[in-house]
Amino acid sequence: MRLQTSTLFFSFVLLVSAGLSPLFAQDLPAKFGKVDDETLKMRMYDRDTSAAAVVLSDYGYSYFTYNKGFKVVFERHTRIKVLKKSGYDVANISVPYYQRNAKKESVYNIKGFTYNLDGGKMTKDKLESKAVFDEQTNENWFVKKFTMPNVKEGSVIEYSYTITSDFLYNLREWEFQSTIPVAYSEYNVRIPEYFHYKQEQQGYLRFDESTKTRSKDNFTVTWSSELTPGVGGGRTSAGSGQIEASSDIYHWVIKNAPALRPEKYITTLRDYQSKIDFELQSVKYPNQLPQIMTGNWDDVTKDLLMAEKFGSQLNRKGFFKAEIAAITAKHTNPEQQMVAIHNLVKSSVKWNNKYGIYASGPIRKAFENRSGSAADINLMLTAMLQDAGLNAGPVLVSTREHGRVPQASPMLNKFNYVIAHVQLGDKEYLLDATDPLLPVGMLPVRSLNGQGRLIKKDDQRWVALTPTGKITKFFNGELTVNPNGSLTGKVSESSGGYDALSIRRSILEDGKEKYAEKLSKEVGNYKVEKPKFHNVDDLDKALNINYSLTSSGSSQPVDVIYLNPMLGNGEKENPFKLEERLYPVDIAVPIDYTHVIKFVIPEGYEVEEAPKGAIVSLPEDGGKFMYIVQREGNVLQIMSKINMLKPVYFAPEYPYLKEFYSQIVAKHAEQIVLKKVSTN
Repeated sequence: MRLQTSTLFFSFVLLVSAGLSPLFAQDLPAKFGKVDDETLKMRMYDRDTSAAAVVLSDYGYSYFTYNKGFKVVFERHTRIKVLKKSGYDVANISVPYYQRNAKKESVYNIKGFTYNLDGGKMTKDKLESKAVFDEQTNENWFVKKFTMPNVKEGSVIEYSYTITSDFLYNLREWEFQSTIPVAYSEYNVRIPEYFHYKQEQQGYLRFDESTKTRSKDNFTVTWSSELTPGVGGGRTSAGSGQIEASSDIYHWVIKNAPALRPEKYITTLRDYQSKIDFELQSVKYPNQLPQIMTGNWDDVTKDLLMAEKFGSQLNRKGFFKAEIAAITAKHTNPEQQMVAIHNLVKSSVKWNNKYGIYASGPIRKAFENRSGSAADINLMLTAMLQDAGLNAGPVLVSTREHGRVPQASPMLNKFNYVIAHVQLGDKEYLLDATDPLLPVGMLPVRSLNGQGRLIKKDDQRWVALTPTGKITKFFNGELTVNPNGSLTGKVSESSGGYDALSIRRSILEDGKEKYAEKLSKEVGNYKVEKPKFHNVDDLDKALNINYSLTSSGSSQPVDVIYLNPMLGNGEKENPFKLEERLYPVDIAVPIDYTHVIKFVIPEGYEVEEAPKGAIVSLPEDGGKFMYIVQREGNVLQIMSKINMLKPVYFAPEYPYLKEFYSQIVAKHAEQIVLKKVSTN
């Protein structure tokens, strides 16, 4: 049958292929409602004996149907074994869904049972419909929530649901890994030939099964009657007919996926989770031209600069004209102007801890209310910098907890934060005014996450979100050791970069006295007295703290005195405990810790034991640990210096990093032993 596209309305009213039948009609290993005795009796997961719960099986199936427009249907069937009380949380299920204007996603066909052994017999507790409720998380996102009934140690919980979506671009992603082990995870997707999706696979696990096959599907096509005006026009008749089209069928399986467990120094576990995601690239219906669904950065930049809650706000400059005029009159140097404007915004508007790339409203309102979101504040900062004649633009960012941004194509939902970019000659600065304690050019740690996207008419590009400073701390102490084992002396601490930022925040929130108490706890059995703080408010200088340090001793001279050179400040535990780590160690900011201590040994005592010096280096200049012991007369000096020179260490470097810290922990635990000299 020949279709005339000029006179036909093309629509799909029914997909009749057997391949589009529901997930549960397929021959799957786990049948809903059927749990064997062996599974119910299981008390431990052999592959991970520490697991509090294990996903026994997780099946997903996405396919297309038609009802007054194409829809994507997603079906899921999950079965989980609860092994310990600490695993009860797996019974709390949340299913997110999206609604925008007239388009929506619907969650329905929710079924669930909890299976237990009672006196050797299986019991079933049904999930009641009244236990299912909805919760709105923001303007467009909702969550369907339910808790499985009668969950206890040894329970097997099973649930299934269906989601129908009007959003064709939102072909459901699939996560093969979770925070508990997953014994079996399977995802099947059936895509008609009219839709082309880009697949993005992430993670370190290989598929046990990965296939793509093609199947023929029969479609019923209808066309409506249309009237063509003018000479030679007329009315065409309505009708219908059958066409045959192909579908691509994808099948993925991962077995025995280990749990994703929180490890120190990562962005978010989602960045390393084995999963598959989809992005709609194009749509081509029969006898029609292709529709390109993914934009390019040129178009996205143009749209953002015209958007009411983004680029348009950069042109709303009237309300701060007087302030900027005063700054430019006082400072003629562009860098000084940048610093002054940054300080103005920090002191004028307080961050309300809300994220997002779009302003919550007119930035003037945030200025008047002295409160706003990150987008309100940093778009305002950008607008002020531009008004001063500086070459500035906003930068889209994904924070560390939000995850890394794929750079292949523009996906605005992958961003959740905005900062400002300034170009002064050949120097580039990244600014954030959400934190009053951030000096100019220093980003909060939450923003140090790969690359950000600069949004400017003539300069749109990726910019590196690299730290401009380090975590810097210099500890210097000189203590006199008394014959009774007590210590008295002076200590000075100098902090720079992100360490100074952290201390300033503690002082701002709790006060100097509370911070002095915190110092006392950190150094253990020592008493901090008369602390003096310097440069607390001068963000461009190192923060210095001087204090007296004392410790109690015996009521009379002792024969043996034990001293800890690190005074409680050493590394006590190796942060890297895994035998093997598949994902990078992301410390965000380089580290430079220096600890120098001098002990004045009392007359009549000798050093019986003292740590030996050591130097440990990471490969390829990744870092260095130096431990140096020097003695001159009755003064024993020890210096410990840790340099971590890179913000990110990749998986092959992990064994070296683990051994590096093992040696630091061991060295920091060593003591000095002083022994009273015999007078005989």
